[in-house]
Amino acid sequence: MDNASESSHSSPDGAASQTRAQRTVRPDRPCDICRKRKTRCVKEADQDRCVLCVFHNRECTYVDVPQPRKKKRADFPDDMSTSVDGGGDAEARPPLKKTKSTQTPIDGSFLGPPDLSNVRSLLDRTLGLHRTTHFKYIGPSSVHEERLLDLIHRFYESGNGEDGCKFRRVADSTTFLSRSDRYTLFSYDVDDDLDTIEHIVHPHGPSLVDLYFRIVHPSYPILHKGVFFEKYGRSYKEFSPPLLAAVYLLAMDWWEFDRNLASKAKPNADALLRTAMKALTGVIHRPKLSTVQAGLLLLQRSGGDSWVLTSQVVAVGEELGLHLDCTSWNIPEWEKGLRRRLACAIYMQDKWSALIYGRPSHVKSPDWQMPRLSLADFPESAADEDDKEGSTEVEKGRLLFIHLTKLTQIMAQALEMLYSPDQTRIHEIVNASGVQGLLELVKPLAVGLKEWANEMPADLRMDHVKTRKLCSNGYLHLSYFVTEIIIHRHIIRSLSPETPNAMLDLCREAGKARLERAINFVEALRPEHLQAFWWFASPRSLAFIRTYGGLLWATSSTDEEAEFYRRKLEDFRWSLKVRSKGVSFVAVALQEMDESLQDIDMTNSPVGRSRNAAANKRQQIRK
Repeated sequence: MDNASESSHSSPDGAASQTRAQRTVRPDRPCDICRKRKTRCVKEADQDRCVLCVFHNRECTYVDVPQPRKKKRADFPDDMSTSVDGGGDAEARPPLKKTKSTQTPIDGSFLGPPDLSNVRSLLDRTLGLHRTTHFKYIGPSSVHEERLLDLIHRFYESGNGEDGCKFRRVADSTTFLSRSDRYTLFSYDVDDDLDTIEHIVHPHGPSLVDLYFRIVHPSYPILHKGVFFEKYGRSYKEFSPPLLAAVYLLAMDWWEFDRNLASKAKPNADALLRTAMKALTGVIHRPKLSTVQAGLLLLQRSGGDSWVLTSQVVAVGEELGLHLDCTSWNIPEWEKGLRRRLACAIYMQDKWSALIYGRPSHVKSPDWQMPRLSLADFPESAADEDDKEGSTEVEKGRLLFIHLTKLTQIMAQALEMLYSPDQTRIHEIVNASGVQGLLELVKPLAVGLKEWANEMPADLRMDHVKTRKLCSNGYLHLSYFVTEIIIHRHIIRSLSPETPNAMLDLCREAGKARLERAINFVEALRPEHLQAFWWFASPRSLAFIRTYGGLLWATSSTDEEAEFYRRKLEDFRWSLKVRSKGVSFVAVALQEMDESLQDIDMTNSPVGRSRNAAANKRQQIRK
């Protein structure tokens, strides 16, 4: 409950004023909580409280004095609802038409699909989340000629696939093909899939949604909370099945963080996952932003990462035009912010997947116009934070997402420079200038990493943890250490007996320091870090640390040095083992490590064997 409502209960006068406010309130006026969050205040028939207050079990009050109305944004007609991203006060927007609800009530009971014909929605003017239509980007080399489209359709034509208009133009030379959802493959499976999903989680759906937006969403903000709650407040039938299932699946990892759920049995996660993956196969034929969101969220499950699914998500993103700059498009402002966040999320998913799987990246710089994220691209703010213990800070999550995008750009440069299939340039530099030439080549990467670390806001430091709050800063810092490691991994690989002793010692000492820093980071993790959200690359990033330590062990020049690294890696594995109980990403990391190094006996010194292997490799390169 907000401060205004609390103060009103502190005296008889306050109680009386609140009663008067509630009696005289206009039906269409948003309650105090909805005004504070700048989201729609939707009240169902025969309900005294709005959907959001019922969902969070809060009192629906009308005490706060409304702020002066702001000028309506130009990109919405007078009869159209506007966005929930803070672009204007809720009172200045037309209210939703109240219809008899066929929604999923908060108690989770099942009702029929809603009648959406008379309901205004945030989605009515969107390009990527229209309720009945999907739009596919028409590329410049496609069969559709832009000059011919100019003759057929006027600028900013807005077709919805059901009014006879085949195209929608959102900017000069940017046109989308419009198609109705109902004529696509597997479209008739949607209702059955949604019913199956709700049946699996019944009656815990609302509690899982609450968990997701308390813990996962602030740290990985690829949904639009206002849009989600608008739809969830009406009916689960409005969702894309794999997206709804993905939200439930991720939230179940924090089942014990809800006091009401902790004593109950979890839903069948395997059945939910099977339904989600089957449904995802179907919705790919009618791609929307929700399809990308579902794929990305399913990939965030511990052990659920997949190079094939990542490739599909990239392809769907390109179908939706997420690789293009949408700044000048004729779409709602909040959708532009969502598109920018999703473009960055796809970019990061592709680049880090390419790293951990050793695959060529699908996202190439000339084809992807990467946006520069700002805080304005995130609709939620500190006002949307949940006060329950075990929640995650919204402000910190926004900064984390932005800085992870910047870090990924540095990592992607290192990946392309040092690990591309064509190593001709690297070999020429090493043959001409030795390791010194390689160090000069990677120096800009090292400088970029240092600048990135220096520019990191204080809120993203590992010691910035609030009482009874979870902190997801860990996966940002782990990604930083892995970026350092992939650079030094290549340097260590390039060392040879011909390398001058001084240079050899310098490189190996620097490599040793990176390993120790990464291990110390893991050993210093607090429960608030471990229990927070860790993104998909975290398990293999931990495995990367051990792999890198194994490389240092394998290239040791003395038995004493090899023994040092053997003990260091054993200590690291033990450190992870004692932290793996109830921490799924650590458990998956241990499994990855055991599978990648299970055939290597580190009790035998590698000194003699590594020298012979290095000599044979150099001989093959010369040939």
